[in-house]
Amino acid sequence: MKRVEAIIRPERLGEVAALLEQAGLSGFTISDVRGHGRSPERTGEYRGNAYEMLVSHKLLVSLFVEDGEVDTAVGAIAGGAATGQVGDGLVAVSDVTAMYRISAIATPVS
Repeated sequence: MKRVEAIIRPERLGEVAALLEQAGLSGFTISDVRGHGRSPERTGEYRGNAYEMLVSHKLLVSLFVEDGEVDTAVGAIAGGAATGQVGDGLVAVSDVTAMYRISAIATPVS
């Protein structure tokens, strides 16, 4: 089993969710995140004073998939998140050594 995590632009969530759903991967978690990466910095204004925003608002999409579903999940996320611009995000895949349902503690999920 693998954990697939992607940091994406918030406005691309609809497309990512639709492509994951079409691929049969409907269960995922979303978290609001902030970070500093390769995206160009933006400026804002507060009470007439300009300031530089050092971090960008993004979403973290996380899902668990079987080993054979990794390419499908990554493709769906990348297809929905891509705009062709710097700052589209990234996808990370990691191994899951064990998973347990809280409703059935100590029962491994297969």
